[in-house]
Amino acid sequence: MSDEATIHGHDKVLEYTIELFRSFTPPGVTLQLPPPSAKDMDMQFEEYVPGKSLTATAAAPPQYANAVGLVQGGFISAMFDNLIGPLSYLTARGPATTLELTTHFMRQTFPGQRLRLTATVRKAGRTAIYIDADAYTEDNKLVATARSTVQVLPVPTQ
Repeated sequence: MSDEATIHGHDKVLEYTIELFRSFTPPGVTLQLPPPSAKDMDMQFEEYVPGKSLTATAAAPPQYANAVGLVQGGFISAMFDNLIGPLSYLTARGPATTLELTTHFMRQTFPGQRLRLTATVRKAGRTAIYIDADAYTEDNKLVATARSTVQVLPVPTQ
């Protein structure tokens, strides 16, 4: 698959990601892709533009509600983290780890609503990647934005 080609659809994005992850996963480590946290929010990858962006949808189940029945903001941050993580690995073409993640909330959202999230690479360097992300409701209203700095890690030797 060409690195210049946009990849559409959850299964194809996941297949591409798994193939890359296997290339640097140490022996004996079992990949869980998507990870349990992404499965819990029913994250579905929609589009990957190599070196540029990753788009997905995710839902907040009822257990993500706060005391007044809105989605607790930490879960929206987790949605961003579940999207920025794979984009950083794909961009680095190897392991990476979040150094910081800042989320700004624009409006409330309710459990059961499906959000569309897009993470975009702002700058990719050898040691750090800077990524911005946005989350929108199904009727295209901005819910939250995020900005993350990700450290590129050395590829483990086997």
